[in-house]
Amino acid sequence: MTKKKFLGAMAALLIGGNIFASNVANAEVKTYTGEGEYLMNDFETPDIAKQRAKNRAEQNAQEQAGVYLESYSHMKNFNLLNDEIITISSGIMKILDTQYRQEVLNDVNAILIHVTIKAEIDSDNMDKWLNKSIEQRRQINSQLEELRQENAKQEATIENLKAQLAEGTATKEQVTQNLQEQDKVFNFNQKLEEGWRLYAAGNYQSAIQSFTDAINIFPRNAYGYFGRGTCYNEIHDNQNAIADYSKSLAIEPNAFAYNNRGKANFELQNYSAALEDFNKALQVEPNDAAAYYNRGTLYFAIQNFNLGIKDFDKAISINPNNANFYVKRAAGYYVFGKMDLALKDLNKAIKIDPNYYEAYSCRGEVYTAMKDYKAALKDFNKSIQLNPNDGETYSQRGNIYKLLGDEKKAQADFNTAKKMGFVG
Repeated sequence: MTKKKFLGAMAALLIGGNIFASNVANAEVKTYTGEGEYLMNDFETPDIAKQRAKNRAEQNAQEQAGVYLESYSHMKNFNLLNDEIITISSGIMKILDTQYRQEVLNDVNAILIHVTIKAEIDSDNMDKWLNKSIEQRRQINSQLEELRQENAKQEATIENLKAQLAEGTATKEQVTQNLQEQDKVFNFNQKLEEGWRLYAAGNYQSAIQSFTDAINIFPRNAYGYFGRGTCYNEIHDNQNAIADYSKSLAIEPNAFAYNNRGKANFELQNYSAALEDFNKALQVEPNDAAAYYNRGTLYFAIQNFNLGIKDFDKAISINPNNANFYVKRAAGYYVFGKMDLALKDLNKAIKIDPNYYEAYSCRGEVYTAMKDYKAALKDFNKSIQLNPNDGETYSQRGNIYKLLGDEKKAQADFNTAKKMGFVG
């Protein structure tokens, strides 16, 4: 029996504690209508004013969709925070139609822009979101939440500028100049938000262009480089990822950026540089479970299993509800032959996430090492039920059938594994 299922998984750096295997036969599509408006004065840019009104309409639709998304996530055994529900709706909502209507208000010398949007939420896209690792979702949520707060500050600033003009404490020229600066920031934030939405949807090349547009607006801002670097991470363009994270970190140190640059260095087998990045992430954020997890993964890759287990211990102490932490620590126990401890961790992982197919296949491997072949067979069956596309698990089950004396079923599984490209 090979250790590949355990040790091969060590190359995955980003946390994948909630691995959700979607078995939805028919996607559920929900449609929403959102409305928003914005009062545009004669010194404002019409295109920006229309976009501000559209943003409010989108927020209105997202709030409506949030009720459905919260219910759907509970049905799939995911307990998401309210701000993540808003982030998800922002990331996966598709705008089908946008209608603008303008109303001239002569008494205040302004134009009221009304916007009505029609949007939809597809449950398939929700499943894609839930399939993302905890760390990916945390990064996206963090960035979009910061953008929401920035947009709220902007709106307050604009209202304050208009109030100053009405009160006579600022001239029209001063307010116009300040609004032009705010418009530039608004355009920058729009490109960032667009980039993260595209990233969340898996459209990495388009997201790279959006982040590049943001960088062209403000070249000395860390967020554009961070976003683009994260996209390069996803397409394994590690050199460009490292370059962008380095630019981002030179402007503003950030644990996410250190972790992600560490991942890129890890994939390039620059282990000393990766270790330095994970250490720096922990200097910035001492209780960053992701950094401990990543560093533990690196230690496993260089065969330092003692230090790796210690880092997984620390990650679990910070976040005891991440199933992936237990699976990775179980791999270390497996190497040392501590099957009782490995089994305990895998039982915990499965209790946290009953749909984590790799946890079942890993536990099946532990049972195999313990010569409990019936229990191993049951786990490999469950793993294949949850994910019928993993050739290695068929090979593992084939080995069990062989040990149980069923050569016909063993050969059938070996043939299936071979067709899937797995060579044991």
